[in-house]
Amino acid sequence: MKNRPRTCLGCREKLDKKSLLRVVRIVDGDCAKIIRFDPEAKLQGRGAWVCKKKECIEKVKKSRAFERALKTQTEENLFLELSCTI
Repeated sequence: MKNRPRTCLGCREKLDKKSLLRVVRIVDGDCAKIIRFDPEAKLQGRGAWVCKKKECIEKVKKSRAFERALKTQTEENLFLELSCTI
C-alpha cells in the first residue's frame, strides 16, 4: 500500500503521517460517537489530521474543523491534549 500524504485541517498542507497528529472518531457499543487523540495513528475509525503546530491546532479549534470532519462534538480537553504533544 502506498504511503499517501494526509491533509492538515488547519493549514490544508499535504504532509506525511509522521508530521501530523491524528484524531479519530470511535463508535461506542451504545452507538455513541467519541472523539479521541490517536498518538500512534493505529485506532480504527474515521480520522482527521492536524499539523504539530500550535497555530494549526488553534485554527482547527476556532473553525470547528474536527466537528465538521468527524460529524460529532469535540471536547475542550482534546485540544489541551493535542497542545501538550507539541
